[in-house]
Amino acid sequence: MPLADSVYVARRFQRSIRIDTDYQDPDALMDFICPASSAAVLTSMARHITETGQAAFTWTGPYGSGKSSLVIALSALTAKSKRQREEASHAVGHATATSIWEAMPPGQQGWMTIPVVGQRASARKIIGDALIQHGLLDREPDTGWNDDTLVNSLLNAANNLPGKSGILLFIDEMGKFLEAAARDSEDLYLFQQLAEIASRSNGKLVLVGILHQSFEEYAYRLSRDARDEWSKIHGRFVDLAVNTAGEEQIDLLSRAIKTTHDSGPISAKAQVTANTIRQHKPGVSDHLERLLEDTWPLHPVVAALLGPISRRRFGQNQRSLFGFLNSAEPNGFQDFLHLADEDDTYLPDRLWDYLRVNLESAIIASPDGHRWAMAAEAIDRCEASSESELHIALLKTIAVLDLFRERSGLYPSYDLLKSSVTSSDPKVVDDALDDLRRWSLVIYRKHLSSFAIYAGSDFDIEAAIDRALQDVREVNFDTLHRMAGIQPVLAKRHYFRTGALRWFDVKLGSLAVVHSNATQFQPHQSTIGLYLLSLPTNGESEEELRESCQRASKKASKQSLEVIVGFPRQAWSIIDLAKELKALEKVQESTPEIQGDLIARREITSRLFALQNRLEAELQRAMLGAVWFENGQKLNTMATRALNNKVSEVASRLYKDSPMLSNELLNRTLPSSSAVAAQNTLLRAMANNRHQPRLGIKGYPAEGGLFDSVLGNTELHGEYNGHYDFQKPRLGDKANLYPAWQAAANFIEINAGRSVSLAEIFEIWEEKPIGIKRGLMPILGLAFIQSYRNKLAFYREGIFQPDFTDLDADYLAKDSAAIQVRWMDLSHRAKGLLSGLAEIVRDLDEKNPLTNLEPIDVGRGLVSIFFRLPKWCHNTQHISSTANKIRTIFKHAHDPNQLLFSDLPGVYQKDADINDANVVKEVVSLVRDALTELVNIYPAMLNRMSSVLLSELQTPNDSPQSLQELRARADNIKQASGEYRQEAFTSRLAVYDGTPSSIEGIGSLAANKPPRDWVDADLDQALIEIASLSEKFIRTETYARVQGRKKTRHAMAVIVAKDGQQKPMEANFQITDDDRPKIDTILNRLRESIVESSENQHIILAALAELSSEFMTTSELIKQTEEDQDVTV
Repeated sequence: MPLADSVYVARRFQRSIRIDTDYQDPDALMDFICPASSAAVLTSMARHITETGQAAFTWTGPYGSGKSSLVIALSALTAKSKRQREEASHAVGHATATSIWEAMPPGQQGWMTIPVVGQRASARKIIGDALIQHGLLDREPDTGWNDDTLVNSLLNAANNLPGKSGILLFIDEMGKFLEAAARDSEDLYLFQQLAEIASRSNGKLVLVGILHQSFEEYAYRLSRDARDEWSKIHGRFVDLAVNTAGEEQIDLLSRAIKTTHDSGPISAKAQVTANTIRQHKPGVSDHLERLLEDTWPLHPVVAALLGPISRRRFGQNQRSLFGFLNSAEPNGFQDFLHLADEDDTYLPDRLWDYLRVNLESAIIASPDGHRWAMAAEAIDRCEASSESELHIALLKTIAVLDLFRERSGLYPSYDLLKSSVTSSDPKVVDDALDDLRRWSLVIYRKHLSSFAIYAGSDFDIEAAIDRALQDVREVNFDTLHRMAGIQPVLAKRHYFRTGALRWFDVKLGSLAVVHSNATQFQPHQSTIGLYLLSLPTNGESEEELRESCQRASKKASKQSLEVIVGFPRQAWSIIDLAKELKALEKVQESTPEIQGDLIARREITSRLFALQNRLEAELQRAMLGAVWFENGQKLNTMATRALNNKVSEVASRLYKDSPMLSNELLNRTLPSSSAVAAQNTLLRAMANNRHQPRLGIKGYPAEGGLFDSVLGNTELHGEYNGHYDFQKPRLGDKANLYPAWQAAANFIEINAGRSVSLAEIFEIWEEKPIGIKRGLMPILGLAFIQSYRNKLAFYREGIFQPDFTDLDADYLAKDSAAIQVRWMDLSHRAKGLLSGLAEIVRDLDEKNPLTNLEPIDVGRGLVSIFFRLPKWCHNTQHISSTANKIRTIFKHAHDPNQLLFSDLPGVYQKDADINDANVVKEVVSLVRDALTELVNIYPAMLNRMSSVLLSELQTPNDSPQSLQELRARADNIKQASGEYRQEAFTSRLAVYDGTPSSIEGIGSLAANKPPRDWVDADLDQALIEIASLSEKFIRTETYARVQGRKKTRHAMAVIVAKDGQQKPMEANFQITDDDRPKIDTILNRLRESIVESSENQHIILAALAELSSEFMTTSELIKQTEEDQDVTV
C-alpha cells in the first residue's frame, strides 16, 4: 500500500495565508500554534510602542516562517470582537496578548486592520485604493495620489477613529514595492514618510511591513549613493526577525504531517541524529528525539535539515518547510508518498536529488554555489564509475550534510551515516566509506570526526572575476543583446485578428549613437519596427537622455521608420550586470587553470546561466519602466500588454489590407517541410479537382485542414449556381482578401501588353498594405488564377498552357517566376468567330460544355483539344497541307488573342476580315475540317494496323465471332513457340478485342514503343513486324498437334515429288470445323469413284498425288499473281 493512503499534510499547512483575504476569517487561527520566537516579536513590538512611541516596524523572515499567521494573530488581538481576541490570546499566550493590549488597547471599537499586498507597481496607488476600499475615504483625491495626499489622508483617517483605537496597516510582500522603487526611482521617500507619521500619530497608526529578506537586499542593485539613502529610510523602521528556531520548525513539521503510523519508542536513527546536533549546538532540549521521531516518514536527518535549508538565500525562492511538504515536484514529499511503500522513509540522498532537480541553478548562484559544484562533480564521477547504490547514497548524504552542517549541527559522522542509509550491515557501510576515500571522493576530518566532500578545486572564481572586471571598460551591446537573450515584442492583437505574426525588434545601444541606431533601422520580413533602448554609458543625466531620445525618435519618424526610442530609469544596473557577465565569459574563455578543473567550469557555467537570467529580468524591468518617445512625443509608461498593443497598432496601420487567415502551418515566412508537403498536395487538388466538393479531399488529412482554413472558410472555393468552383472574393469579404485580389488584377490589367509572373504578384502581396506571408502565396496565387480563368491566359516558362495542371502546380510550388499570366479581356471582339470556334470545341470535346463565350475559354478549349492528341498526330506527315498549317499554329500558340483573331484566320487569308460573316464561315469551316482531321487521323491509323493484322492471321473480318475465334486460337498455342517475343504477341492476341487499346498493345510490341509516340517510320516498321509475327503464329498453329494441343483449326500438309522436278511440291493449309461438312461431301464422292474403279492401291495413290499437284500448281500461280499485283501497286 503506498504511503499516500496513510500519510497526509494537515489542512492548515496545505495552503499559505493571504492577509488581505484571511484576516477576517474566523477559522484562520484554527489550530494555530504560535512559536516562542514569534510571540517574542509581538512582545518586542508592544514594548517599542509603549516605551519609545516607535510605531513603524518590518518583520523579516523567510517563506514559511509564520509571518502571515502572525499578522492574522495581531489583527485578531486588536479586533472589535471579544471572541476573536480571546482565541488569539489562547494562540499566542496570555502574557503576549496582554502586552499587545497595553500598547494597542482595542477599546470598544477595536483597531481597523488595513491589509495591503505588495505589487511591482506604485505603492501610493495601491495603499490609497485600500483606504477607499475600507471606507476611510470616499474617492481618490482630485490631484491623484502622491506622497503628501496619501500620508495626510492616512493620518486624518487614523485621528478620526474614536477612542484609543487606531489603524493597523500591514504591507505584505513589501519587498515588491521596494523593488519597484529601486527600479523606477519613485516612491523612494514614501516609506520614510509613512514611518514618520506612524511614530508621530500618538499611538493611532501602527505600520508593519513584511519582508522575505533584509531591507538592504532589495537595494543591492542601486548605486552606492542610492543605497545610502535607502539605509536612512530603513532607519525609520524597527526590524524584527520572524524566524522560527530549529526545534520550533521540527515541532511544526511533526504537527503538519498526519499519519496512522503509531508513534512507538524512539528509534536509533532519531537518537543518533539528536545526539549529533547536541554535540555541535548547545542548548538543545531533551525531547528533540521525540520531535524527530514524530516527523515520520521523514528521516530524522531530513527533518533537521529542512529548516536550515529553507532559511538559505536560494531557499527563499518561494520554498518553505510546508511548500516542501506539499510539493509534487520530482523527488519532493508528495512524489515520495505516491511511490513509497508503508515501511519506507524519506532519506537524505533523496533530499539531495530534490535539491539538484529543482533548485540547483539557484544554489549555484548563491554563496553555497562553490561547495555545491564540488559535491555535484564528485557524485557525477561516482555514478559514472560505480553502479553501487550504497556508494552513491552515502556520497549524496555526505554532500547534503556537509553543505548545511553549520546551521543544522549535523556533521556526517560514521554513526550518523550508518543510520542514514538503508544498509543494515555496518561492515558494508564501512567498506563503502573506505572506497569513497580511496577514490578521492571524500576525506575524513579527525578534528570534526566527520566526512566531507574532497575539495578537488582550489580555483578562486571571485578573484578571477574581479581581475577580469578591471579589463572590461565598456559594454559591447551586440554581445549584451546576445547574452541577455532579448526577444522581440509581438503584435499579439494583430496576430489574433489576421493570423500573421509581426513584431518589433528590441535593440540596446549607447546614448552616444542613439541617432544612428534609430535612423539606420531596416525593416525586414516580419520585423516592422524597433524598440530602441538607449543606455547612458558616459554618465549622461536624465535630461540629456530625454532630449536625445526625443530627437532620435523624431528623426526616425521623418524617414518613415517605425522606431520608438526610450531610456530606462535604472540603466546603471544593466551596465554593471553586463560588465560582470562579460568578465565571467572572459574567465571562462581565457583562463588556462580551469581547463582541467571540472568543478570550476561547472560553477562558471552555472553562474553564467544565473547572470543571464538576472540580466534578462533586469532588461525586462527596464523595458516596462522605460521612458519612451515616438515621433518626438513622450508615451505613457507601458507595461507588457501596452508594449504589445503598440506593436499591434503599428502593424494594423501599416498592413490595413492584410487578409485574416488563421492557419499557423502556412501563415508564416518559411513553413515547415511537412506543411509544404500538405500545401503541394492541395495545389494538385486545386489544379485537377476544382469542380469537386472540397477539391475531392476526403476526411481530414493535413491538406484538408489547409483547404478548410484557406479556401473553404474564406469562400474562395465552394458551390455556386449548382456547381463547385473557385470564386473571386467580394468587397467586404470576411477574410479581407478582396484588396489582395484587386491589387493583383489591376496590376495584370495595367500590364496587359505582356505576361506577368506570379513572382511579381507575390511581391505586391508581400508589401504594405497587404502583407501576405510567403507560406500562403502558392495556394492564394493558384486560387487567384482559377477565379480569373475567363480573364487570364497562363504560361509555364513562357509557353502558353491550355489548362493549369498538377505539373504547373509543381512548378508554382518550386518557383513562382516560372508561372506567368496575361490579361485577355477580348469579349467585345468578333462574336461570330468566337461562336463558331466555340461550337468546334463543343463538338470535338464532349467534356467541355464551354458555357462562357470568352476568348480565353475558347482559345483554351481549342488548344486543349490539340494538346490532348497523341504525339504521333503532332509528327505525322500523312495529313493535308491545311491540317499541317493548323497544327503548326497550335504547336506555337502562346497568346489566345493572336491565336483566335490572327493566326487561325490567317490560314484562310492573310489579314482576313474577321468581322465579315462569309470570312468567319470559311475560317470556322477550315479550322473544323483541319482539327477534325487531326483528331481522326490516329484512330484511322489504328484501324489500318488492325486490318493488316487480321489479314495476316487469315481472320476474315473483325466481327465478334471472328475475334472470338482468333482469341481461342491464340489461347490454344500459348507457350508453344518457345520465343519470348512471339509469346508476347500470342498473349496480346489472346485478349485482342479490336478496341483501340488492344490495337495499341500490338503496335507497342511491334515497334517497341507506344503508337501514340510514333513517327511515320515507326508505323512502317510495325506493319512489317506484324506480318512477320503473324506468319510465325500460323506456323506455330501448324505444329500444335506435336505438343498435344487441342485443335481449333486443323493444319494439313501435302508433299508430292514428281519425276523431272528438282524438289518436291509442298502445300501447308488449315481448315476450321466449319469446313468439315464440305470436306466430307467431296471426300464421299471421291471415295465412291475410287471404289467403282476397282484399281489397285498404287494407281489410286498416284491419281490422288497427280490431282494434288495440279491444285498445288494452281494455288501457287494464284499466289504469285497476287504478289505481282501488290508489287505493281
